[in-house]
Amino acid sequence: MLIDGLKPRLRAIRALLLPGALLALVSFPAYPEGALATTLFEMGGLVLLIVAAGGRVWAGAYVVGRKNRTLVTEGPFSIVRNPLYFFSFLAFVGAGLSFGSVTIAAVFALTFFITHWSTIRSEEAALEDLFGDAYLAYCSEVPRFVPALRRPRTEPGIGLDASALVGTLRESVAIPMVFVLAQLVEWAKVHEFLPVLFRIP
Repeated sequence: MLIDGLKPRLRAIRALLLPGALLALVSFPAYPEGALATTLFEMGGLVLLIVAAGGRVWAGAYVVGRKNRTLVTEGPFSIVRNPLYFFSFLAFVGAGLSFGSVTIAAVFALTFFITHWSTIRSEEAALEDLFGDAYLAYCSEVPRFVPALRRPRTEPGIGLDASALVGTLRESVAIPMVFVLAQLVEWAKVHEFLPVLFRIP
């Protein structure tokens, strides 16, 4: 993963997440309060957030301190070419589901693809320039975004840069906190501290 253009992309993500965030603040699930569907969506969201956090740490352990210097093909990179982006996508969907709404989850998922897909493509082009035929061979074996259903490959002797991994750990720990935020927002709506303008599935 390259970091060129990271700040403009982060600004775009924040801007495009705003409509979804506002929707989450002023809407309520269409199902009756305490309905099984809402509970299942929220619990599904929590599971996705936890998987996303753990997955980002897993991927970061392999790539942090090595990106753009080594073609990383072990661990999560042996089943999907862009594991950090894949787990980020799970976090986006999990955040939406944490509000008990498939509509908000769909808005967040769309936001992810609008703000990340071109970056994924451009980073892959840059990696092809860096690693040439080795990267093309890797691409022929490993899918871009949806992980292959096989056991990840690991190799002995992979050195991990623990100090460089701290940033990834810090970011990942914050991901499940979205669920807590969603529950606080729901509580504020139930107690009429926030307005509910409409209900959505």
